[in-house]
Amino acid sequence: MGNPGDLSTPLSRKGPLLFTNFLPVRFHGQVVAGVVPFESADQLSDLRERLQASHVVVRDRGVVLCVPVAEGAEQVGERRMITSTPEDVLLQARLLEERLRRVLITDWKYELRRRRPMRFVSRKAGGDMLEQALGRTIGGLHVHPEHSIEVRRNGPRGFPGVVIGMKARYEIDIPAAVLLKRGVAVVGTHVLTESEMARNWPGQDVHARRKLVGRVIAVDGDELVVQTREGEVKIDAAQAWIESNKTNFHSVLRKVCGRSFDRDLAALDGKIAAFNNAERRIADTDKIAKVVLGLGALDIAVGMKAQLAMPLRLRGDQRPHLRTLNEPTFVFDQSGDRTDRYPDSGLNKFGPWDAESFTPKEPIIAVVVPRQFKGRVETLLSRFRDGVPDSPAFPAGFVRKFRLTDCTFTLTAFDGAVQDASAYKQACLTALETNERIDLAFVFTSAAQEHLTGNESPYLVSKSTFMSQGIAVQEFQVENITDQAGIAYPLSTMALAVYAKLRGTPFVIKASGQPMARELIFGIGSAQVFQDRLGKGERFVGITTVFSTDGSYVVSNVSREAPYEQYQKALLDALRACLTDVRDRDGWRSQDFIRLIFHVFKPLKDEEATAVKEMVAGLTSDFAGVEFAFVNVVDEHPWMVLDEKAQGIKAGQGRKGKCVADRGYAVPISRSEMLVTVKGPREMKTELQGAPRPLLLKLHRESTFTDIDYLAGQIFRFTAMSWRRPYPTSKPVTILYSDLIAGLLGKLRHVTNWNSDVVFGKLRYSRWFL
Repeated sequence: MGNPGDLSTPLSRKGPLLFTNFLPVRFHGQVVAGVVPFESADQLSDLRERLQASHVVVRDRGVVLCVPVAEGAEQVGERRMITSTPEDVLLQARLLEERLRRVLITDWKYELRRRRPMRFVSRKAGGDMLEQALGRTIGGLHVHPEHSIEVRRNGPRGFPGVVIGMKARYEIDIPAAVLLKRGVAVVGTHVLTESEMARNWPGQDVHARRKLVGRVIAVDGDELVVQTREGEVKIDAAQAWIESNKTNFHSVLRKVCGRSFDRDLAALDGKIAAFNNAERRIADTDKIAKVVLGLGALDIAVGMKAQLAMPLRLRGDQRPHLRTLNEPTFVFDQSGDRTDRYPDSGLNKFGPWDAESFTPKEPIIAVVVPRQFKGRVETLLSRFRDGVPDSPAFPAGFVRKFRLTDCTFTLTAFDGAVQDASAYKQACLTALETNERIDLAFVFTSAAQEHLTGNESPYLVSKSTFMSQGIAVQEFQVENITDQAGIAYPLSTMALAVYAKLRGTPFVIKASGQPMARELIFGIGSAQVFQDRLGKGERFVGITTVFSTDGSYVVSNVSREAPYEQYQKALLDALRACLTDVRDRDGWRSQDFIRLIFHVFKPLKDEEATAVKEMVAGLTSDFAGVEFAFVNVVDEHPWMVLDEKAQGIKAGQGRKGKCVADRGYAVPISRSEMLVTVKGPREMKTELQGAPRPLLLKLHRESTFTDIDYLAGQIFRFTAMSWRRPYPTSKPVTILYSDLIAGLLGKLRHVTNWNSDVVFGKLRYSRWFL
């Protein structure tokens, strides 16, 4: 381990200078701790309460360590020496965490929203972004900076240290009774009240004592009728607050601002974007670090100090602390000879990967459209099939680009408004009745119906109607129809998704080297298919998507709906069906070695990982061997990886992505964790998006295949493999496709007569969810 004080990096070096929001720490000295056997949670709680002024009390497996932080503190239990060597880094980190907590609460007078990791809101004068945007204060409405401090025993370059996180925090500190008087719609929102059962701690933010009660279903005088886990209850509207999420904040702001809402919201969004941009994030983190370093070496225990350093910078040549991942090469024929660096370019040159074997070569596409848009839609369909000659984006059209023979459209135009779900459904039924064969359906909708759900949504009703007959659906909004050459870009994107929905394989990834094992990559997700966040009656489906090493989609499966306590078994059943399908279809042999890689969106519990291993072992017992990797792919975390030397790229009249790191940097932060940048300046839509976060990859301890570099490279390549759009995404397709399936199933669940079993049939090999 190096010296955190020697981390300065010369700016004259060529290549990137990657900034992390990680402050390395070096520990000095030693301390004598007291050790007592751990007996119970109550014993631990009692010790912490009794010794809170003089000791830090930490449980370490079967013992409790009482570390003195005040001179003259009593010796509790048997003596044990805690040193500043790496062997005691866990305890060192806990001591530093407690010291920083005392600094925040006692010295700097902050109140904590969360105790571990520490999270607090800065409400200092002049820091409210809403006040900055409007030039005035609005009582009870604020957008403040929220900071987090997470002490880690390991980080980049092997150092322990501190991660400084920050984000914009929306706050609605106005009781529901006041909102009702102002005309704000409270019914349908989730509300919180101050709970006597809430856990309390010194320096607690009052907002942290407000706990979710339920969803408001009615207003009765001065009381709210709230649906809770136990049933309906009435609560005093003056003692309740609606959730401080972005949607609710905008609803309240609209009422307060009236006619100036759009202008005021744009000004607020601008302030939040400025707070979130990469250059500002670097400056703010450095500013915080200098304040902390100004405290000098921190006394974390009697005889032990911690010296923090400025945020860690990494040069591009600092391997193995910084690795560069290669973008994939895409393949467009089954021999592997036709390749290109870009999906769309390769498709234009060579056609799709499965051009020779794809069927149907003359797809029949049913088109459902309100009669008032029929002329414009017919023109659009012609350009989709034959191309847009004036644009390089889609000159050949769907038929020639994907090497088809023809493409036939059968239009069903109907009289009805764009929000008339029943008219859409009848048109879909008419299309089904009048066509013997339909390979795909186009449904033309409107932005005016985006807010509609369930049986009121023309899009969902149409999708349910066609999918119930095993037909995938492609939506296009009429507002996006234009005569300009720019229409070629959305048509090109739609053509890619349409080909995949027809069960085609547009392209695959060129393997850097074929693994010795038969390798399958699984995306594991879940969808909550009952709208009750509080758990009453909620049901889940498990989602499994399966990919081969070259990134091609193999199959997906959705478990039967099940209550949470039966969800794990249902997910295992879906996984078993997928694995059996692939094993039998690909003809696995007894001498084969099997490697199964699981990408999961949430951390697996030990028992869940063990259950998967035991189930797979039963299916693969006849083979030479099997190994597993369980990788949690996290996109919500405090880590940042930015590039101080990046100048961004031109965007319109300005630039975007200044100080944003390119795609493909990998930063190990422990033996089982790695950060991977997946969104660079080119992938940003606008500067208003703020600094993109890297993916955080966590390898589960039950994994038997533990090559984190291999796994990170594979996940990175899979972010470029989407058949939904011909450019990289911020998630690997294993997670992206599971998310898309989950989202659509959750919405379709509220359409009458929808049955999720249809995805087990003809649609099982279709990418109907793209």
